[in-house]
Amino acid sequence: MTGSGEAKRLVIHFHTAEARDLCVGSTHSEFPDLIFHAHDPRQLRSNEDLRAIQVTDIPFFIKKDNLMAYFKKFGNITSCRLFSRPNAKVQQARIVYDHADSIARFTDQWAVYCFSTCLRIIPCFYTVDQKAARCQYVATLTQLPPNVKDINLAPLTRNLGAKAVNVPLSLNSYKPKRWAYVTFNSQETMDAAMEQTISFQGHVLFWSSPDNTNKLCHRCGKLGCAPNFCPLKQTRGRSRTRDPVAKLKERFNVNQPRRSNSKTANARSRS
Repeated sequence: MTGSGEAKRLVIHFHTAEARDLCVGSTHSEFPDLIFHAHDPRQLRSNEDLRAIQVTDIPFFIKKDNLMAYFKKFGNITSCRLFSRPNAKVQQARIVYDHADSIARFTDQWAVYCFSTCLRIIPCFYTVDQKAARCQYVATLTQLPPNVKDINLAPLTRNLGAKAVNVPLSLNSYKPKRWAYVTFNSQETMDAAMEQTISFQGHVLFWSSPDNTNKLCHRCGKLGCAPNFCPLKQTRGRSRTRDPVAKLKERFNVNQPRRSNSKTANARSRS
């Protein structure tokens, strides 16, 4: 048995294709409300996409239970799969509801705020071009004050007509960097926003292109500033780990093997 509500299905396994075809082609008077058809996982996946969303930019400190607790307000969730790709410092999730109405709002609403973090959302039934369009018009807002979270910028970017704002996290400390990616739904809206001078918490912010991200100082967020000569550089910096992503996953207990209880049991037996 899989799914729930209108999406509930009973999957029956047969020893032969002939037995399956006989079941599908026969009338079952004892089950008048059931419809039997050949099981096609690809078709089921396509139908499921009509009720599913893809959630991205999920930090490691947000767990599956947190997502379930937040997204259940939009409808009854039948499944939630949280995962991260190799070397990615954030996670993504596929959330499936029991009814397509639950995701209707995300045609116009591109993001939600959960634990002060902007989580971007794309309906799973979108075409490749539709999904790409949600990442097409992005600008960077640089020289942010320290420790600014996505939710802090939400009122500002909302007034600019932006659809989402994401402050990237440092790979080593997992603290917010000094710039943000601001997503728009059109070139005109983005151009109009970038013509404005933005002030935030006493700081004048500057617009830039995402192509210049590798030229931004990770200490102050200024374009062209060399981190080694940045006025904010501390005399003693933190040592860097060889595999920062693995260190992050260990820190937040993401995809970590379960610890054996044998040592604990042995310790108790000796006490």
